[in-house]
Amino acid sequence: MSSNRWGALVGSCVALLFLLNACKKDHGTPVTPITDTTGTGGNIATVKDSMYFIFKDEYLWNDVIPDSATFKPNSYSSLDDLFAALISYKKNAAGKNMDKYGFLDNGTVAGEINEGIAGDFGLDLGYNDESDLRVLYVYQGSPAYQAGIRRTWQITAVNGNTDMESTNANITRISNAIYYSNSVTLTLKKPDATSVTVTLNVANYNINPVLYSSVLNVGGKRVGYLVFNQFISLDKTQTQLDAAFDNFVTNNVTDLVIDLRYNGGGSVETAEYLANLIAPTSVGTGNTSLMYKEYYNTNLTNHQYSNYLKTKKVPGANYSWGDVFDDWVSNPSFFFSKKKSVNVPNVVFIGTGSTASASELTMNVLKPYMNVKLVGDTTYGKPVGFVGITIGGKDMYAVSIWSKNSQNQGDYFDGFFPDGGTATYEDFSIDWGSTSELLLRKALITLGVPESALGRIKPSTESLRTFRENIHMPEHKFKGMIETRRKFK
Repeated sequence: MSSNRWGALVGSCVALLFLLNACKKDHGTPVTPITDTTGTGGNIATVKDSMYFIFKDEYLWNDVIPDSATFKPNSYSSLDDLFAALISYKKNAAGKNMDKYGFLDNGTVAGEINEGIAGDFGLDLGYNDESDLRVLYVYQGSPAYQAGIRRTWQITAVNGNTDMESTNANITRISNAIYYSNSVTLTLKKPDATSVTVTLNVANYNINPVLYSSVLNVGGKRVGYLVFNQFISLDKTQTQLDAAFDNFVTNNVTDLVIDLRYNGGGSVETAEYLANLIAPTSVGTGNTSLMYKEYYNTNLTNHQYSNYLKTKKVPGANYSWGDVFDDWVSNPSFFFSKKKSVNVPNVVFIGTGSTASASELTMNVLKPYMNVKLVGDTTYGKPVGFVGITIGGKDMYAVSIWSKNSQNQGDYFDGFFPDGGTATYEDFSIDWGSTSELLLRKALITLGVPESALGRIKPSTESLRTFRENIHMPEHKFKGMIETRRKFK
């Protein structure tokens, strides 16, 4: 993804995407952009009316939205202002805005996630302490990877500037250079203490979200460990997931650790596939064990909505969005279909505040069927999803679907809390797979591996904990769920 194209999303960094583009019932059909049948050159009042009525038709919490005469959609100066007003009505128990999710987009995000192609430097950074800036991960094939950069490397200069203190001004300068520019020169210190200076240029590359996978033989257990960073569409990542789980099968793993610490979500179909790889064989191979169920507002459930939704055609089809919702609310249930033969009783997920949406869905659907634990920190909290409809040149993502597991659990708007109630913060200077890496170590201990079998760690992490709670690089990654399953016949 182009760093410049993401710049417009900085202010909406907490927005999550659940794009539902209707067409035939086919798990492999790619998502395509939706275009507004009114066009952008028509009467702006008509476009604003269209956004208001379609929003109110599909919005999960539409009972709080005023009627048109009270809201006066044509009184707003722009679609952005209109949408911001609409999502401000739903409040939580503390009186604060509950809808931290909905947003408008320019149409590029969904295609990038669906195609699994990024256009940036291919790395992410985080402060380990006040002046220690580290590489968190690097995507294979990206400009950073091709330049030899790897996780744990320390950044000692950005564009020749060696001031790396975590002041607000420096964080802004470094963030702009790394995430919102087309070229950057970095000086990095490797684990062997040697330094290298490289110049990176933005380029397109295929995302491989499997950052690391291995089998750990520790404390009498064979633990399959997978670091999965993004739920890109299944056809772009199934090969990598299959390879990881084939290795787990070959090595007869006894337990699993699924590391989603930076994973903000992506394709729901891919989340379902991962859940089917992790789930025990007792869930069966099709339509016997409920994975989750989708819930809609009362109007949609009763097939009652405005003519705006009834008449707005899905691009390239002879049916409307109303027809699509009619079908979806009539077929709200999704079932497990076990993939491969990994059959373990325990899975520990590693999560943080960056763990969202499809990542949380994966955890939630497995809880009724196996022992699921979470270590790390509280996750983002997004049990709801969107339908993406373009209106007046804007892709509108309004909360419309609430997903709950087979035990009707799905009220995690504040996120999932780590088991034991205590957050654990990672040390960015330690590479994937090391038993001294704090989050993996915590996961292994949670699985029952004796700490004595995991080697030594640094004597104290309290300073790391205090620092990490207060200083961090600005959020820039996309979070969301893209629906690539087709449910309309």
